[in-house]
Amino acid sequence: MLTAFAILIAVHGLIHLLGAAKAFGLAELPQLTQPISPALGGLWLVSTLLFLATAVSLVVWPRGWWVMAVCAVAVSTVAIVPSWTDAKFGALANVMVLAGVAFGFWSRGPR
Repeated sequence: MLTAFAILIAVHGLIHLLGAAKAFGLAELPQLTQPISPALGGLWLVSTLLFLATAVSLVVWPRGWWVMAVCAVAVSTVAIVPSWTDAKFGALANVMVLAGVAFGFWSRGPR
């Protein structure tokens, strides 16, 4: 189950690369209809890095990975909101990650 959750987090993070690629003009992505500024593209990229670090932290830092996950979800949400029509399903992935965060906090958290 841990491996599946880590894969979900990593894939969600990699999907954020699409927003960064569009913002920086690295790829033509006609399915992304909303414009993405370079500043917002930076948030998409930071979100990618945070989600990938969270996936690694699940194994490396089992008592504290949820801290990084909360940061990743917060940055992701800020990036998703301006592109809501294109990225609304990313909010569902964020909710799934938050459910895992709640479980991780209560089962292995700092206490």
